[in-house]
Order: sequence, then structure tokens, then C-alpha cells
Amino acid sequence: MSSNKNALLSVYDKAGIVEFAKGLDELGWTIYASGGTAKVIAGSGINVIDISELVGGKAILGHKVVTLSREIAAALLADKDNPEDIKELSDLNIPIIDLVCVDMYPLEEAINKEGATKKGVIEKTDIGGPTMLRAAAKGRRIVLSSADQRITVLTRIKKGEENDEAFRDELAAKAEYEVTRYVLSSAKYLNGQNISGQINSKLTNTKYGENPWQAEAALYADNRINTDSLSMDKFEHIQGMDRSFINITDIDRLLQTVTHIAAVFDQNFSSVPYIAVGVKHGNACGAGVSDNLNEAVQKMLTGDTRAIFGGVVMINGPIDKEIAETLMHFAMDGDKARLLDGVIGSSVSDEALQLLSRNKLRVVVNPALNNLSKLSLDSSRRIRPVRGGQLEQANYNFIIDLGAEYMQAYGELTDEQKKDLVLGWAIGSTSNSNTISIVKNGMLIGNGVGQQDRVGAGQLALTRSTNEFPEMYSEDGKLFLKVVLDKDKLNGASAYSDSFFPFPDGPELLAKAGISAILSSSGSVADEQVISTLTNSGVSVLLVPDKIGRGFYLH
Repeated sequence: MSSNKNALLSVYDKAGIVEFAKGLDELGWTIYASGGTAKVIAGSGINVIDISELVGGKAILGHKVVTLSREIAAALLADKDNPEDIKELSDLNIPIIDLVCVDMYPLEEAINKEGATKKGVIEKTDIGGPTMLRAAAKGRRIVLSSADQRITVLTRIKKGEENDEAFRDELAAKAEYEVTRYVLSSAKYLNGQNISGQINSKLTNTKYGENPWQAEAALYADNRINTDSLSMDKFEHIQGMDRSFINITDIDRLLQTVTHIAAVFDQNFSSVPYIAVGVKHGNACGAGVSDNLNEAVQKMLTGDTRAIFGGVVMINGPIDKEIAETLMHFAMDGDKARLLDGVIGSSVSDEALQLLSRNKLRVVVNPALNNLSKLSLDSSRRIRPVRGGQLEQANYNFIIDLGAEYMQAYGELTDEQKKDLVLGWAIGSTSNSNTISIVKNGMLIGNGVGQQDRVGAGQLALTRSTNEFPEMYSEDGKLFLKVVLDKDKLNGASAYSDSFFPFPDGPELLAKAGISAILSSSGSVADEQVISTLTNSGVSVLLVPDKIGRGFYLH
């Protein structure tokens, strides 16, 4: 069978290129190839024409110039439906190239290689590849821009589907995407401080956005050279309904909190405990640490039994039958099962899946959760869209060090109080500011998040420490809410504030509630008053300079 069609193959990634060339050859295609690609194909006994014969000369300038030529550009850009274009190519003895299979030198790897120099990176920057891909895309040719397309494209050609317009559009879009990503990587490398942007492709759709009317929501990423084992694409959806937009944002927020807990314990105590965190709308409503995973989960569920309803949970260990039983039934009345939206762990057993499936619970796993440390924080820049542009900043990867010279200490602290304070820090600094987080015995008991003033954050944290609904009553024509706090629960607890107290009223509120230790930042004109208010009440104080360790998050 003869097709009288021509293909140009010029690839860095040789995986499968012989099989691809052989398939085309068997279909009667004429194959042109450059340099090393031609050598590999010819070495397998497949007929191939070196591209130098088409362009009228060998590679020059140390192989910098091979495929950059008038002939190749014409062969790719000629309009097959234009008789004048076809006649002109015929007069010049230039064949129409119907298919281009090109991938580019891996520039990102060259940039990230240890010891990389600017001269070396520029030397390895591909020019011919992007030029051919864009010309082929514009010329509506069959264009392959990555090795993983070869089997699919060959199969479509064998079925006679290569002229399908949607198929060609998809290939052309992928080629333009690859070139755009490549060029952006070069631009960032050459002038990273002034050049920004992201080139991502769709990984998975979500049912809709945060609200049903926000349709066409999806997760986009490009992790081809990303070695981050905690990237969203590394989390495997095992069971339950598809992950929603909010589910994925919750996983991201959970990761921030869980990795901060791991990092601060690793930094200050040289070990990472078992960690369990539950969130609602991104903010921790329960958190526990222990040397026993099941106990950590129990602590997490005990923190705020109302808020955890419908929440998402992450643990840094396996979900086995015992953990599944605890998630569903611990601290529940009778045979009732707890309603959760999802649970994320390092793995899940078949027995656990059976238990969790009864409640249609989403189950997601990532083995990397087993090995968290202070190296697990996200080092990528945080990007936030704003109207007309975007804001960028370094990620939230500060780790408080209780032994650092910048720390100011007033009063004595036990090891347990120190652990509670760093747990409170990890929770509060990954919750929407303003935040005050109250912790006791390795368990979050109240998280006052997203408040406009620090007294309000303290009041909310104390209110959330009780699982009872506030009592409403009227007096003198006014309505009041009466909150009954659990004195035993609060006595001896520790609190973290994500920035300094501007006045003594907030600290005084916490001290009266029984808080015994507070970690905050310094930098207020009222620092001395705040310190004296707390120390006079028997509260130990740790302060980190606000410029070094303020914990504002997600304004």
C-alpha cells in the first residue's frame, strides 16, 4: 500500500521512534529524519532519507543549524488546497511534508542540572524544534510534539482517521502548548525576576467550581519534571464520588497544615509524630498528634465535633480497619456513622474501604504522606489571581525554631507546652488570618479563624472550644448569647496568635480562660503591657519578631 506521503522525524526522546518509523514505512510513507534520529532508524533497517538531502547541505555551526531552512518551512507551510503552492513546490523539487514528529531538547532539565551555566543552557536551547512544530501546526499537518503520542497517532493513521479535523486541532494545540512552555522556561531563566506565568494542561475535571453555576472547573498542572511527591497529581482517588473543586482545595490546605506540623516537630524535636487534621472550608477544625496513629485520629475528631461534620481528613499514615472504625464511629452516639466528605492517607486496606464505602466517602491516597519532614514544605511560589493580573510571593515555608536567637521567652515552659505551642503555630499559620489557635495535650481544642480583630479571634477560639450550642436569652429588651466554657478543658492549654496583640485586652481574655502559655509575635507598641499582663497572670510567653515570623495566611 502506497500513501505517497512524507514524514519528518527529529527527536531527542528515541523511545518508540523505531516502531513509529516502521509503522509509517509499512504504510508506504517516505521518511525524512535528521542526524541522530536518522542513524537510529537506519540502524534498524528502515528506509530513511537524511534531511540534509532535502535542504541541500549538511548540518553547520556545530549542528546548531540543521532543520532551519527555506525548504523545510515551505514543505510545512504550503497550502495543500492551493494549486499555486503545490506547483511552486514541484518546480523547486520540494516535497509536501504531511507529518512532523519532533520533541525538543529538555531545557528544564538543563536549567535544573547541578552546575548549569547560562552559556551551557543557551547552548542547549532548541530553536529548530519549536520552529518546525509551529510551522506544522500552522500548516495543519499531523504534528507530534511528545513521545507519548506516537502509538495513538500511528493507530489513528492506520484506521484512516488522520484527516479528522478535531484530531489535528488537538495535536496542533498540544504542539503550541509545548513550544509555549519551552519558551516561557527560557524567558524565566534569563530574566526570572521580571517574567512570570504558568503553562498548564488539564489533569482532571471537577463537577463544577465552588458553586454549581461556576461550570467548567478543572485541575490544571504541568509536572513533567516536577519531583514533588506531594503534588496534586500524585494523590490517587481510590473510592467514592469524584473529587470536587472544593475537595481539591481542601487537600491543598490540608497539605499546608500537615506539612507545617511535620516540619516544626522535625525542626524542634527531631522527630515527626503521627498527625491527623480535619478541615472545613480549608481551616483546621480538628487536629491531633501522637506516637499512636489511632490516638491522633481520636484527638482530631474530639476537637470540634460539630465542625468536623462533612469535613475532610488527612493523616500521615495508612487507613486500616481500626482507623476507618475510628473515623466513622468514635465519639458518636449509638450506631450512627460520622458524615465525612473525604479521607486522605498514605494507603488504604480492603477492609477499610469496605467500611468507608457504606458512607460513600471519598478515599484518596499518597504514599509520600508516610515520610514527612521539614523538607516537605512546598517551595513553589504562591500565585493569586487579581483583576488584570496576578500577585506572586514566596510560599509559606517559614518554620519557627524555639531555640533560635530571635525568640524571646518569659516564664518557664514544659516540653509538653512547647509541643502544644508549635502545634498551635502550625495550625494557626495555615488558617485564614486573623487567627488564634488553642491547643492542649497535642489536640486542637479551638481555632478562631478569619477575624477582623484579635480579641474577636480569641473569643471565637474559646467559643469553638466548647461543643455546646450557645444559649440565647433576653434581658432589658436585648438579646444575648451565653457561652459556657469548659474550665477543665481550657486550664493549662496553650494558644498561638498569628500576629502581635495591639492591646492587652486579647491576652487578658485568654489568661482569664485558663491559658497557661502563649506564642505570638512581637512588634506592637503595647508589647511591654502585653508581656506584663500575661506574666502577672502566670502565663508563659514566647515571642518571635513580627518581621521574621508573622503567620498571616490567605488574605
